[in-house]
Amino acid sequence: MVSKLQDREAAVAGVSREDWRHVARRLALLALLVVGITAHTVQFFLSLRQFESGPPVAPTTYVARFTEIAAAEGRPYRDFPVEYPPVSLAAIEVTAGPNGNETGAHMVWLILLCDLATVAALSFGWGPRTAVAYLFLTAPLLGFLYTTIDLISVALAVGAVALVVRGRDRLGGVALAAAILAKVWPLVLLPVLVLQRKRRALVWSGAALTLGTFVWVWWGGASGLVQVATQRQTPGWEYESVVGSVIWALGRNFVIINDSSRLGVAPGWAKALLLGAALAGIAAVWYRASRREPRELGFPAVAAMSILMLSAPLLSPPYMIWLAPWAAIAWMERTGYVRWLLAALMLVSGLMFLAFSSEFLYYNALWSVKAILLLRNALLVAVPAVYLLERRISPSAGPVTPTASGTRLKIRPSASS
Repeated sequence: MVSKLQDREAAVAGVSREDWRHVARRLALLALLVVGITAHTVQFFLSLRQFESGPPVAPTTYVARFTEIAAAEGRPYRDFPVEYPPVSLAAIEVTAGPNGNETGAHMVWLILLCDLATVAALSFGWGPRTAVAYLFLTAPLLGFLYTTIDLISVALAVGAVALVVRGRDRLGGVALAAAILAKVWPLVLLPVLVLQRKRRALVWSGAALTLGTFVWVWWGGASGLVQVATQRQTPGWEYESVVGSVIWALGRNFVIINDSSRLGVAPGWAKALLLGAALAGIAAVWYRASRREPRELGFPAVAAMSILMLSAPLLSPPYMIWLAPWAAIAWMERTGYVRWLLAALMLVSGLMFLAFSSEFLYYNALWSVKAILLLRNALLVAVPAVYLLERRISPSAGPVTPTASGTRLKIRPSASS
C-alpha cells in the first residue's frame, strides 16, 4: 500500500506546471460553457413563458411596436413611418401576431435561432472557445436578449465576417450587406474586408448593398432612409446616450416621444459634429489595426462600434448586443486588462437594465441608476481610448487568427504599436 501511494505521489509530482495549467484552462472553459448554456436556456424559457402565459405586453415595449407596425395598413415608409431597415422590417412582418404576446412568443423563437447562428458562426470562424466566450459574456445581457431584434443583424454580421475569413468571399459579402440592411451599424465592419485583403468580398458587399438600397428606395421611397436615420424624426437626445445621460444626471427630466425617452434639444450642427468625430475616430481605429502586428479583429471592432454608439443621439440597452461577439473574439485574442474591461462593460450593461427594470431603484434610488448609466458610458469611452492609446498588445498564447485553409496562425508573443 505504501509503495502504491509513493508511486502515485511520484506520478503527480512528475506532471509539469504547464500540464496543470492546461488542465485548469480546460476546466475553466467547461465551467464557462455550462454557465453560458444554462443561463441562455433558462432565459429563453422565461422569455417564452412571459409572453405565452403572462400579462399583456406594455404598449411602450419593442414587441408592442412590432405588432403595431405589422398591423398598420398601407405600405411601410410611404404610408406610415418605420424606424427599422427593410431586413428587420421583414422579420417583424413574419413574426408578428394578432397581439403583442403572440408577437413576442414568435420573436423569442426567431431570436433563439439567431443566437444559435451566432454561436455557430463564431465557432466556424474563430473556434469553439470563442463561442463559449460569447455565451458567457452575453449572460448579463439576457434580460433583453430575446425580446429585441438586434440579434438578427448580429448573426448576419458575424456570419458574414466568418465566411470572409474562411475564404467564402461572395457569400460573406452578400451577408454583410444584408446585415447593414437589417441595422446600419455593420457599416463599421466594412474596413475588415480591406484589412483581410478581400477585394472580391468588398465588391460583392458593395454591389448587394447598392442593389438592396435601390430596391428599398424604389419600394418605400427615399423618406424611409430618413425615418431610419432619425428614428421617425424624433427630436432631442435619448437619455441613455452620452449627451443625454449627462443632461439627465444634471436633473433634466425626459419625455416619451415615438416610444423613445428624450430630453433637451439636439441641433443639426451638433449631430453633424458628432458624426464627423465618429467617422474620424472609426477611421483612426481601423488605420491603427492595419498598422499593428499581430493583426487582430475583435478589439478594434468593439472600439469602432463604441465610437459609433457614443456619437449617436440614441443609445438603448439592446445596442450592447452588437458588441458581444466581437468582445468574445477580443477575449480570445487578448489577455489581461482588455478582458477585464470588456467583461466589465457587459456586466455594467446588464446591471443598468436591471436597475431601470426595478421600480424600487427607479423611484427611490434614482441617483444610483444615473451613476450606473454614467459608468456604462464611461466604459464605452474607455474601450476606444485604450485601443488607440495602448503601446503594446498583450496577445493570447492560443491560436486565434483564422485562415481560409482552416488552419490557424499563432499570435507572436510580443508586438510594438
